[in-house]
Amino acid sequence: MNDNMIKNNTHEIEGRGRRTIARKLRAWFPGAVYHIMHRGVRRKPIFEDETDYQVFLQILKTCLEKYNCILHAYCLMTNHIHLLVETGDVEIGKFMKYMSECYAMYINHKYSYRGHVFESRYKSCLVKEDTYFLQTSRYIHLNPVKARMVTHPEEYLWSSYQTVIGIADDRITEKEKTLAYFSKNSVFYYREFVEDIGYKYIVQEQHIRKMIGEEELWLPW
Repeated sequence: MNDNMIKNNTHEIEGRGRRTIARKLRAWFPGAVYHIMHRGVRRKPIFEDETDYQVFLQILKTCLEKYNCILHAYCLMTNHIHLLVETGDVEIGKFMKYMSECYAMYINHKYSYRGHVFESRYKSCLVKEDTYFLQTSRYIHLNPVKARMVTHPEEYLWSSYQTVIGIADDRITEKEKTLAYFSKNSVFYYREFVEDIGYKYIVQEQHIRKMIGEEELWLPW
């Protein structure tokens, strides 16, 4: 990895006679994997009906192709989204900006809204370790279960879980990397790993929630 390609320094900007500290830039390099969480503005719903979910997935597919990114997992909740995405040769910010703007244009036109649909800054965490990759995939797919929207993750239509375990194909999720962590009967063992919702992985769940800035309890939306 070329250190010059990693953008993780904090800017100092001179302005109006005083020094201000700008936002810390997100670390990025080609092939970087991120856990991303993006909420609706003021935590309002970003999906009102089934068509909204379908349109968002089509926009997401377009963005993945446009920016040569790989999607490993996703979950579309009522007022926020989770993505586990691997970048190509363009930094993640451009991907997120294009995706957010396209969906906002659709929502504002459909419902005669004005203004932002998403919060101004999405939250992200760089996934550096294999164990964290798997735990993040599990965390994303369990979101609707933890929110008590469904009993089992495969019952939720708007996540990549059905695709990863082979009962559907959303045509946007790359499942090979996820399943490759399990040598034999990979789908069976991945399901067993995800659906063990006791206290075995509670420390890892709490760590992910803290890293992504989702420290409040799961709520049913």
